[in-house]
Amino acid sequence: MKKFIIILFTFFSLNIYSQVGVGVSVANDIENDISKLGMGLSYTVLPKVSLGAGVMITPFDIDGDYEIMLNVKYNLGRFNLAAGYMFDKMPDDHMGMHMGMHSMHSSDENHNEPYIGIDYKLFKNRKLRIFYNQSEMMKTIGIKTPIFKVGKKR
Repeated sequence: MKKFIIILFTFFSLNIYSQVGVGVSVANDIENDISKLGMGLSYTVLPKVSLGAGVMITPFDIDGDYEIMLNVKYNLGRFNLAAGYMFDKMPDDHMGMHMGMHSMHSSDENHNEPYIGIDYKLFKNRKLRIFYNQSEMMKTIGIKTPIFKVGKKR
């Protein structure tokens, strides 16, 4: 794993000046009514293809729920299509929100699963986007915006 990270870091650092962006997001899991706060990093590999990584936490709950997402996005103008893999930790389900899934997993177990998503750029001259991500365990809708971009404007 260390070798893989070193190779990725080297690859990214060669072209980092014109290709990296950092953003924040606020979301709500519409199935479970859980609010989430997140931060993401994106790296543009080709003009229409980018790699991304993100972390979403539930800051209003004290149970330590989090999601780490790795994805690839394809740009279709104002839309982005995303597909990726999510690693998350779900705490005890005291209220039965994950009814069928709770019986299959022990408490505080890490879950790994693929997900798909779409986001839409609301305004032509602003970077604000709305997004929707879906996997077997969650359906999340939210808003995201970049806070830091290293590189030239397109």
